Parts: sequence; C-alpha cells; structure tokens
Amino acid sequence: MARQVYNVAPSWEQQASLGKIEGVGTVNKFGRNTEIDSGVIADIWDGGKTVGALPAGTSLIWLAPTAAAVHNIASTSSSDDGDPVGVGLRTVKVFGLPDWDTPEVSETVIMNGTGNVATVNSYVIIHRMRALTYGASGPNVGTVTATATAPSATTVTARIEAGKGQTQMAVYGIPSTQTLLVGCFYASANKAAGAGALVDVGVLYNHDPATQPAVFLVKHPIGLSTAGTSSGEHEYCFPKRFDGPGILKIQAVSGTNNMDLTAGFDMALVTN
Repeated sequence: MARQVYNVAPSWEQQASLGKIEGVGTVNKFGRNTEIDSGVIADIWDGGKTVGALPAGTSLIWLAPTAAAVHNIASTSSSDDGDPVGVGLRTVKVFGLPDWDTPEVSETVIMNGTGNVATVNSYVIIHRMRALTYGASGPNVGTVTATATAPSATTVTARIEAGKGQTQMAVYGIPSTQTLLVGCFYASANKAAGAGALVDVGVLYNHDPATQPAVFLVKHPIGLSTAGTSSGEHEYCFPKRFDGPGILKIQAVSGTNNMDLTAGFDMALVTN
C-alpha cells in the first residue's frame, strides 16, 4: 500500500521564526539569577546575583546607560583573547540599540583578554552578547562584561558568566519603530533542600527609557512556591502589546536565601 503524504502548511509562528513574514521577527529572551536572598528585589540577569556571592554579581538591579555610550568589552581571564588567539573566547557579537528610534544593530568585537576593547557603536542598551569564535577551552574562560564609558565607566550593562557563551538576561529594548507582542512569559525557581519558599515574579516595563531609564511599571505578576511547583508560565489569550520605545524585563523577590531563578519571554517583534 502506497504511503500517503499530507502537506501541512507551516503555522504563522513557524513562518515568522523562519523569517518568511515581512516585518515580523521572533525573539526568545531568557535570563538567570543564581543567588537571590530573602526579601531582596533582583532582576533576572547574569549580573544580578547577591554581590557578596561567589562568583560575585554586578548589581541586583540591571542598569541601562543614561545616554548612548561606547562600551568596553573585557574578560576576567587572559585566555579570552582574539589577537593573538587564546584558548578561550576570541570574538564576541554584541547586540543592542544605538538610540531609541533605531532597530537593533550588532557588531563583532575581537577580545583582548582582560584589556578593554571599545565597541564601534554607542548603545542606549546592550541586551545580548554571544560568543562567536573560541578556542579549545571556550566558549569563554572568564566572565565577560560590557561596561558603559559614559557618564561614568562603572555601569555594567551586559555580562556573560564564565563558560556560558552568551548573556542570560531577561531584559529587552524596543525602539520607537517597532512593537513587541509577548505570547508568554515563564519563571522557574531552583532551591536547595529545605523548607518551601514563595517567590514573587513580575514583568516590568519602562515606557520612557530616554528620560527615565530606571523607572519601571509592573505589567504582570505571578507567584511560585518551591514547596509545590517550582515553575510557572502565563500564556496570553491575545498577545500582550508593548509599544516602543521601552525596556521589558523580569524581576523577582524571594522568600528565602540562596534562591536560583530562571525566567524569560517568547515574543514577536513587529516593524511599525
């Protein structure tokens, strides 16, 4: 008997992921914070862990530069070097917005170990970095950071943990020329053995990043309990709309020490 072949048309979501719908792209943005203590407000990004934890975090609350700034890219290990080539990270790709009216741009940075390498572009937000080329001990031996050079050279806006190869930050910038449609967001709590704990997780949005980069409004909360389920997901019946310019992020408050939280979004980015 001949086998029947059924032709099933790709879904809208599949076509969007394949780049076959003009003006529409898909974004999966996820983050992890491996050390949140009791009662502490913390964003879900690589540098958000308790500053005293080992390895230490950068800042519990993720900070954007107050204006477009060149960023210095550097590692904590001399093995992350592209010229001459090292055994760790050699080149890293940086993704972000040069201003709040321009879609995402990217560039490739050749690493120089622990020495700073300045980005060619200035950025109002860097929301992703990814290892591009690396040696046998890669993807990255040390912790790689992007530090804004203005107004002061102290604001780390993106960070790749040692050995991870890319940022894990539930933070995303949207320019005025695009609209973000969030299909769902999710969070998962990982806690060592012991008494159960509650975790409050919130989706936050900043709709005026140009003049108030640190002000966020709560757009959706969920709660987790490590005594029962350790994960939660909210799928919108109709995609949640966020008009640019803006910054979307996930933040949490833990009910116990040493909480490890993962969270993220599945989204469609539509050009206006």
